[in-house]
Amino acid sequence: MKVQAKSKNWPYIEFDEKGRPIIAGTRIKVSFLVQEKKAYGWSPEEIYFQHPELSLAQIYSALSYYYAHQEEVDREIEEETKAIEALKAKLKEEGIALEAKAFREKLEGKAA
Repeated sequence: MKVQAKSKNWPYIEFDEKGRPIIAGTRIKVSFLVQEKKAYGWSPEEIYFQHPELSLAQIYSALSYYYAHQEEVDREIEEETKAIEALKAKLKEEGIALEAKAFREKLEGKAA
């Protein structure tokens, strides 16, 4: 369910049930596009190339929203990163997750 926040009227942006900004008509979070832009150095045109399901107008609007609400979106990214790291640590502690090197060694051990 998507909910439009009263004070956050932005073209092509709506908000999910947790209040996170997403691209209207999709499930793609603004924070996801921002992370791609930062991680890969992608321009809006490259993001469009990588996500042909989005229009350039949607991408520019998402980036515009980010720059206008940078602190809020950066906090969302930080919280998601912490949650992912906590889950990885829990899985590793339970012996379910392996680092890439250990996983490769385990696979090679079985192949030999």
